[in-house]
Amino acid sequence: MFRGSVVALITPFTAEGDVDFPAFCELIDWHANEGTDAIVCCGTTGEAPTLSCEEKDQIFKTAVEVSRGRVPIIAGTGTYDTRKTVAATARAKELGVEGCLVVVPYYNRPTPEGCIAHYQAINTVGLPTILYHHPGRTGVKLSAEVLAEISRLPSIVAIKEASGGLELMQEIQKLSDIPIFSGDDTLALAMMELGAVGVISIVANLIPRAWKEMIGSFLQGDFKRAQELNAFYAPLVEAMVLETNPQCVKCAASLLGKCQPQLRLPLVFPRSSTQQTIASALARTGLYDSESAKGSCDHR
Repeated sequence: MFRGSVVALITPFTAEGDVDFPAFCELIDWHANEGTDAIVCCGTTGEAPTLSCEEKDQIFKTAVEVSRGRVPIIAGTGTYDTRKTVAATARAKELGVEGCLVVVPYYNRPTPEGCIAHYQAINTVGLPTILYHHPGRTGVKLSAEVLAEISRLPSIVAIKEASGGLELMQEIQKLSDIPIFSGDDTLALAMMELGAVGVISIVANLIPRAWKEMIGSFLQGDFKRAQELNAFYAPLVEAMVLETNPQCVKCAASLLGKCQPQLRLPLVFPRSSTQQTIASALARTGLYDSESAKGSCDHR
């Protein structure tokens, strides 16, 4: 159902810390025009833990309205509370999103049985669901057997796998034919070589057309072009994870004029040394002129 280059979209904020909806609308329109295959709103990169339910609903509503069917909108609705997740997923469905991204419940660290029951409850909503497995964020690492069992639910259409390696993906593939997305830009090419259908990406916030070309080239069999693009953008990809996501991508996006340099606490802007590395990585790709700019995204 979903495949290719899916952006995990940032949420722009005003200087006062409110959601910057004019900038958000410009981002949706830009990604639609650049050919991004789908947009995830209110995921980790979108600073979902700091957004209120009302803000998330308005973000989903706005994204659907602005996209006008040009690009699928996927709502990040997962929380550590099953009732809240089911309610958020139901509201997102009513607002017209094409799917939802639901992270494995975090912090309260449920057992595998609890995780299965969590997704069974979400399944009742009937919205196409991408299961998001990220042990580093959630503190819960599920086995291939459990992930395969959850993937048999009718609503589960894909897994976003971000455990940091390739082994778990290979184990899942032995048990299920569920489509798998890489949740890590640095592993995108390696995971597609093993059969991943695309990437839910951080760096696509900065280079949507080029990243789509990299992913699309591989999926269409032009492995040489995909490898060239992957190598060219590798320094930028690596710069995005020098600190906790989305600190680095928000810095980079602000340098490109896509948002103001604002995050919500407890996230803060990157250290000066990291900001310089980001600026240099952008300059190497031709996206940013570091000589004529300050070379820092912390220009509040």
